This record gives sequence, C-alpha cells and structure tokens, in this order.
Amino acid sequence: MNLKSLSPSEKQSTILLLIAALFNGVVQSLNQTQDIIARKALHAQDWQLMLMTMIGPISNLLSIWWGRIFEQSCHKARWFLLAGIVGRLSLVYAIWLGTMNEYLVLLGLVFSANSLLIPAQNSIFQKNINSTRRAKVFGYTISLGMVVSIVVTFMAGRLLDIQEQSFRWILVATGLAGFCSCAVLSMIRIQEPIGPRDCARIPFRQQLLDPLRRTFKLLKENKPFAAFERSFSIYGMGFIMMQPIIPIYLVDKLHLSYTNNFLAKGVLSQVGSLLLSPVIGKIHDRMHPFKFISRSFALLMVFPLLFVVSSLWAGESVLPVVIVFIAYFIFGIAMAAVNVAWNMSSIFFAGKEDASMYQSVHVTMTGIRGLIAPVLGFALLKIFNITAVFVVAAGFLGAASLISMRDFRRMKD
Repeated sequence: MNLKSLSPSEKQSTILLLIAALFNGVVQSLNQTQDIIARKALHAQDWQLMLMTMIGPISNLLSIWWGRIFEQSCHKARWFLLAGIVGRLSLVYAIWLGTMNEYLVLLGLVFSANSLLIPAQNSIFQKNINSTRRAKVFGYTISLGMVVSIVVTFMAGRLLDIQEQSFRWILVATGLAGFCSCAVLSMIRIQEPIGPRDCARIPFRQQLLDPLRRTFKLLKENKPFAAFERSFSIYGMGFIMMQPIIPIYLVDKLHLSYTNNFLAKGVLSQVGSLLLSPVIGKIHDRMHPFKFISRSFALLMVFPLLFVVSSLWAGESVLPVVIVFIAYFIFGIAMAAVNVAWNMSSIFFAGKEDASMYQSVHVTMTGIRGLIAPVLGFALLKIFNITAVFVVAAGFLGAASLISMRDFRRMKD
C-alpha cells in the first residue's frame, strides 16, 4: 500500500489502524481456538458448546445501543479504552480459571466489547478513509492481523500439546494484546464536521428506546439495506449452527491434536484472509454488495459439503482429515470475502449517514439469529447426526447466495 498517496489525516489513521490490527491479531487467534480449548482442556459438555456459540451473537444485541451512544458521544476515545479494560484486560482472570462456566463469563465480556468496537471502528473507516480505498485499507489491516493470528495460533497449538494447562497464560497474553489494540484505536481522532455539538446527557428511557425505534425505521425506509440484512441472516443461520458441532467432530470423531486442530481452524482457515484480503477489498469497492455476497456465500457452501464427504470415512483413514484441511482452506478464501462484506457493506448502504448506526444494526442482527441457529444445530445433532447439521447448513448458505443474486438482478432492473 502506497502511504504517500494518502492525505495526512488518512495516513495517520491508516498507520494507527495497522498497529491496532497487529495487536488485535492475537485476539483473532482466540476466535479460532476457544472452542477446542473448551472441549479438550475444560471438557465442555455439548450444551456448553452450544451456549458458547450463542454468547458472541447474543452479546451483539447490545450493538444498537453501543452504536447510538458512540455516535452521539463527544469523547469517543474513552469508549475504546472502556472496551479494552472490560472486554480485554478481564482475560487476565484466566490465571485462576478453573471451570467451563467461568470461561463462558470471560467470553461474554470479550464479545460484549466487540459489539462496541465493531461499529466504532467502522466509523473510523467511514470518516477518516476515502471511499475509493476504504475496503482496500481494511483488507491490509485484516491481512496484518491474520499474520499475527496464524503465528500465534500455531504456536499455541504446539504449546498446548506440550502443556495443556498453559491455555491460561495464552488467554492472559491475549487480554494484554487486546487492550493495547484498543488503546491504539483510542488515539485516532475521528474526522467529524467542526461545529457546535449537543453533549448533554440523554435520559435513560430515551437511550433505551431510541435505538430500537431507529433500527425499525432504518430497516423500513432503507429497503436495500433490509434485503442485505435478510441475506446475511440466512447465511448466518447456516454458519452459526455449525459452530458448536465442529469441535465435537474434530475432537471426538477425528481425534485431532491441538496442533492439527489449530492448523486447520487457525492457519488454513486464515490463509485466504492473509493473502487475499487487500485484493478482495479492492474487488468489493468496485462490485455491488449483493453480487459480492452472492458469490461469497456460494463458495462458502462448499465448506459444510466437504465435511459431509469427510464423515463418510471418519475413523477409517487419514482421508477425512485431509478433506477437512481442504475444507478449511476453501473456508478461508470464502470468509475473507464475507469478512470484507460484513464490515464494509453497511457503509455502502449508509451513504452520507453515519455508518456506525448501520453497522450496529448489522451486528445486532447477528444476535437475533444467534439465539436460534445454535439451538437448531444442537437439535439436529441429537435428533439425527452430525452429517445432518452440515447438510442443513449448506442449504442455508445456498439459499442466501441465490436470494442475494436475485436482489442484485432486481437492482439492475
């Protein structure tokens, strides 16, 4: 990326975003390892894995309130620091961590902070980075974070195979790095119009109800954005319902070590984001979001289908492991695209409006499907089998792809 082509404010913001991404890469590694640690080190029950999958999306329900507070705040830096203290430094408690339930509480704090950080960071990209290179800059931050995440994830797997109880210190290091990331983000001055601003304290009742009213109004008035959210909700059902089932399959059926688990989930699954995020970001800048996500969801559908294929030989040879590794490589490419769309497309639909509220609505919608999808996956597992979960998940992803392409064609007409 040529920093010389950026304006002074863009250059400063981009450098700080890249530094924050460097530290956040350690936090990203937790997303790839948290469920395997839960199953192998803390002996999580099936229902606890289901709850763990629900924590992130349910925490995102807070996002419309966080987004509203952040949008109206005259002291935005303090919210980054608050998220860093509550949602990152809290992981230091892992030194004393002894039960799966305590682990669930810590993850709840981590994901609750994410529900603030995601729309807040989205506001930085909208207001500080020119629209012609916004997704490209975002792609570079993702790639840098992935480099760190891949290295940390692989090292964590090796360390845990040697000493399983070291997961506590890995969580502590994650918390410290996450706080550093938030502290760097707090240094970025968001470029907002100069003029008088109303910083008066808003009544609690108004703070509670206004985001709900605004969310319904936004979805009602901005039909393209509502259609985008519908497609993402269908995709999310397929994606989220697999999450509590995957560690059961990898640990109990394939009996993978920490190293092999993390190689699949933390290395191969992130290679696509590492190598392709800047290019995919550039493509996203030039392509309509509906067409972009349609292709992304179609490629992602291959992931659960390959799990179905691997289950045909589970326990018999090394072949199912190889198929799973291939599945995660394809997953990484597809999710690199989905991740760009997930974070950047709301800016497209926001137009000249503040994108932080749009992104807050987008994040909150993940909470709604997060209440349903893990339960559906768990029910299919208990009533039928693991294969049924992956087949249904593939169906959701295929439907999301087709509906998005239909929306794109309607937009053209």
